Amino acid sequence: MDKQFTVSDTQNYSQQFKRVLSLKDLIIYGIAFMTPIAPAYIYGSAAESTKGMLSLSYLIAMLAMMFSAYSYGKMAAAFPVAGSTYSYTQRAINPYLGFFSGWAMFMDYVLVPLIVFMVGASYANALVPAVPYWVWVLIIAAVITAVNIVGIELAAKANNVLVLFMGIVVLVFIVFCFKAVSQGAGEGTLISIKPFFDSENFSTTLIISGAAMACFSFLGFDSITTLSEEALDPRRDIWKAAILSCFICGILFIVQAYAAQLLWPDVTTFPSSDAALFDIAKKAGGPAMATLYTVAVVISTLTAGLTGQSSASRLMFGMGRDQVLPKSFFTHLHPKFNTPVYNIMLMCSISIVGALLLPVSTVAELMNFGGLAGFMCVNLSVIVYYFFTKKEKKIFRNLVIPALGFIICFYLWIHLSHLTLKVGFIWLIVGAVYLALSTRGFKKVPPVFKGM
Repeated sequence: MDKQFTVSDTQNYSQQFKRVLSLKDLIIYGIAFMTPIAPAYIYGSAAESTKGMLSLSYLIAMLAMMFSAYSYGKMAAAFPVAGSTYSYTQRAINPYLGFFSGWAMFMDYVLVPLIVFMVGASYANALVPAVPYWVWVLIIAAVITAVNIVGIELAAKANNVLVLFMGIVVLVFIVFCFKAVSQGAGEGTLISIKPFFDSENFSTTLIISGAAMACFSFLGFDSITTLSEEALDPRRDIWKAAILSCFICGILFIVQAYAAQLLWPDVTTFPSSDAALFDIAKKAGGPAMATLYTVAVVISTLTAGLTGQSSASRLMFGMGRDQVLPKSFFTHLHPKFNTPVYNIMLMCSISIVGALLLPVSTVAELMNFGGLAGFMCVNLSVIVYYFFTKKEKKIFRNLVIPALGFIICFYLWIHLSHLTLKVGFIWLIVGAVYLALSTRGFKKVPPVFKGM
């Protein structure tokens, strides 16, 4: 029987969550956050910006995320606690840098359920126009919040079913696209290099910018590490789940983009760039395929919403436990379900307000700022903790891989839009002001930081 790890194995924390998640649960959790159908959110604009070479941008993004997934796994093995990016950076490098990494990822995790509320409500409203958009927002928010309050075990069971359904729809979509192409539609051939390299339109800048945009689809594999205190064997399973979920979704994204590009070669002619894959689904299999794809997108908002809200609540729990956020509020657990109920309700409230006031495009771009910033911190944490602090001089594992992860993420990060970078840095400044006030000008050190 596998050893049942407790937080006290590595930290001065008492075990507060139930360990119920297996490796399969963790992998599905990561896939549920990313969602197999994620290209539907960005395909039109991303395909147009890459001149039809989105498959190449997805490949680059996947490789970049794989390096970071490895680093997350390494740090989860060292510190199997809730808090993820925040906890790793805090303990490996510096407590204050840890706060800023957590603050950046907090923006990312806050925006995930927000954007899925928006997308889910939009498509649900399109299917059932009689029910207003704002009502759909409240319905989706109520379902996701209720499941998360009841507990992670119920959320895991729900994800198993929903991810399976989405996976089947994605495979059916790909098959129908290939079938239509083989019958003469689009490119008329199933083998083409153009989705990866079109000599007439190739531009390194376009591809890298596309890869930065494609990172949006991968945001979520890191959420697995927020469940370290609920995993049966965090040291063995977290790193495997992070890498495998990232790889599985990456292959699905690349093949979807490839199939869609073959069927609809001219990416400048979509009736609506926001609904490009729905038009492609309709071309591939008629109205029935388009409807099925729409239902799958609505389902994806539930899985991403469940995992996003859950991860954010546990990140806040970790920061509250360390007293860098108000402890009494952020560490409060439901007396029956043992879940961070105040954090979950706070996330629900923020997401509802944002879904009613903000545009989808702005939210999607801002997610990349927080996500890539957090990834850079975790890659750097592996180098500092393993290579320098523990002096494990394994050049490839503890230096080369995380260094490549850091460099790639940094390169993608600086290629985000000027608006995204401006708003992102404003968010970091707000965090700095909060930290300065809460520590009385950095004079009052939270207890967990003492001795670090």
